[in-house]
Amino acid sequence: MALVPRSVFRNWWDDMDRWHRDVEEHFRELRICNDRWSPLPSFRDKFRPWRDIFDNLDRQVGGGATIEQNDDKYQVIVDVQQFTPEEITVRTDDRCITIEGKHAQRKDKHGYISRQFVRRYLLPKGYDIGHVKPSLSSDGILTITAPRLVLPPPGERILPITRTWRPAIKAA
Repeated sequence: MALVPRSVFRNWWDDMDRWHRDVEEHFRELRICNDRWSPLPSFRDKFRPWRDIFDNLDRQVGGGATIEQNDDKYQVIVDVQQFTPEEITVRTDDRCITIEGKHAQRKDKHGYISRQFVRRYLLPKGYDIGHVKPSLSSDGILTITAPRLVLPPPGERILPITRTWRPAIKAA
């Protein structure tokens, strides 16, 4: 004797097909409006994707960042026009470039606003973190440039020998 009778699951595939047909019929009815065909409604029209929300937020607060990388340099371009030069800090550590912008609460045409952002970029290998140069344009575009590491040319080279003028082995 089975715990669940066979008749319960006998037509499950037919039930799924019926459900799909009902959904398709529902959307078909939505397409026909005023005796003319309109495009199928999409979820993109009904719901705003989260990605767009974060992109818009990104543009508002320290956003609009672009990264350009070529054989000569690695460049980060950030729109920081909402901040004064005194409110922007660019720091480097072993392998990262960190950009911070912060201003206290101030009055604008809509009321009071305060902004803050932190962006951190991992510098790819082959670029010189020691020679990173930030520059801020008059229209509020921060450009941070890291040059390519200067590597010695491959091939044979003669290395100078340094004399220490001390014995390497100490006598006991």
